[in-house]
Amino acid sequence: MNDDASPQTGVLSWFPVGLPPRQRVIGLFVAKWTIGALRPLVQLKVPDLLAGGPRTAAELAAATGTDADGLYRLLRAVAGAGILREDAEGRFALTPAAEGLRSDAEDGVREMFLFACDPMMWRPYEDLLHTVRTGQPSFDRAFGMSFFDYLRADPDSARLFDQAMVQNHYPGTDRIFEEFDFSRFPRIADVGGGRGQFLAEVLSRHPDCSGAVCDQAQVIADAKAEFERRGVADRASVVETDFFTRVPAGFDAYFIKHTLHNWDDRDAVRILTRVREAIGDRGAARLLIVDMLLAGPGEWDLGKLTDVEMMAALGGRERDRQEWDRVAAAAGFAPANDPPPNGLALLEYRPV
Repeated sequence: MNDDASPQTGVLSWFPVGLPPRQRVIGLFVAKWTIGALRPLVQLKVPDLLAGGPRTAAELAAATGTDADGLYRLLRAVAGAGILREDAEGRFALTPAAEGLRSDAEDGVREMFLFACDPMMWRPYEDLLHTVRTGQPSFDRAFGMSFFDYLRADPDSARLFDQAMVQNHYPGTDRIFEEFDFSRFPRIADVGGGRGQFLAEVLSRHPDCSGAVCDQAQVIADAKAEFERRGVADRASVVETDFFTRVPAGFDAYFIKHTLHNWDDRDAVRILTRVREAIGDRGAARLLIVDMLLAGPGEWDLGKLTDVEMMAALGGRERDRQEWDRVAAAAGFAPANDPPPNGLALLEYRPV
């Protein structure tokens, strides 16, 4: 097949095809340049300043204490990428995408964006060859400690991480809430559930259910406030838990969302084994894993990219169906549903 006739898939499909086929990867540079220009604008809260309407670069520079020419060049670049709008009078305005970068935006992504751009998430890529050669996360080499040890040592980074995880809304989350019948389970444990947003959403949709967030004390400190905010505090509680050591018994379902991909197979089995011990001989109880379910060979899948990030930063991994079934079986579980791959999925397992 002629190269020019070959369809572009994945990230290469995001860029114009004016370049010869063998040069189209140059288009990937656009992402670096765009992110580099956008990050300081988000740090300066320029989207907040534009919430009231269009403003010039000079006005924004005065409000942020920055150089007007330098700021204009960033604004112009980001507007050229379609994230802001620039009019004929040199005023800049928000697009719908930029609205999500406001600090007060409902369902916003500001902290998620800043976390993804932070040196703690960029530097591991600088030495990714080390990970490929050794199988060890390059984060540890870059920072001299593991990712979670780094968060414990740096409160500002830990705060940014926690805020980003609150905003970590993968495509497919709403579909899970709509399609899966959580009402089957009167009592639900959210293992590693952090601030409890996922559990709060489940309980708000299913008034006959109750549940608990099971996580470390410093992580779940804000869960009670989240339950109050969502109006489910009378049916939700928190249980201090180290899921490598013990998971509380007495629940009808144990779900683990966006957690197991942080860990390699050995540690994932350790966590799931604690869940299996908590279930005991209650055969009707279920393990519910909410995580990426990788698509097949050659198919575009965001999870195939986040898998590299898990490998570099944490030594973890995204998994396909066979890999999920393998770690679940090692902990004493068998599959009980068959969701489609390519994106976020809820995998249900029964104890055996």
